[in-house]
Amino acid sequence: MVEHLIPQIRAISFVCFLFHNVERKMYTNLNELLLEFGPEELARLSGDPSGGNINHTRIAYAIENASNLVDSFLRNRFTVPFSPVPPMIKLVARELTIANLFEYANHTGFLPPTIAKRKSYAMYLLRQIQNGDLQIFTNESEYRRTLLTNKENENRLFNDDLLDKFVEL
Repeated sequence: MVEHLIPQIRAISFVCFLFHNVERKMYTNLNELLLEFGPEELARLSGDPSGGNINHTRIAYAIENASNLVDSFLRNRFTVPFSPVPPMIKLVARELTIANLFEYANHTGFLPPTIAKRKSYAMYLLRQIQNGDLQIFTNESEYRRTLLTNKENENRLFNDDLLDKFVEL
């Protein structure tokens, strides 16, 4: 009955295997999640009701989705994926990963209020970074804001001579 589908299933499985194993920069990891949750709670969130085994595939899926969301938000402002990963990006990705895990574990749509607030805050931080209102680099040499202008020295309202008269505080 299903025998005629076996070649297609094998082909799809192989493509999924190749796609899933492409090297990609993730912004958080299992060890960071284990700092937030105990192994039993993380196992429950990843799909094992007994809390005995952590589903690494589901954890990786949640991390990948969070990392993709970060990249999607910030690709017009920064070169992504980030390398090295700024601490603020790690924080945002971890918060989004936790929210993803809770959403995957609970298909009724209910998200605990604390997790909903954490997700909302992570999205707020992403928007702040995207708008340039929040710096993510700790070292000035890693990123320097560029100011573009269409003014030349001749057509500026305040020329260099006038500006030189002011003392910087």
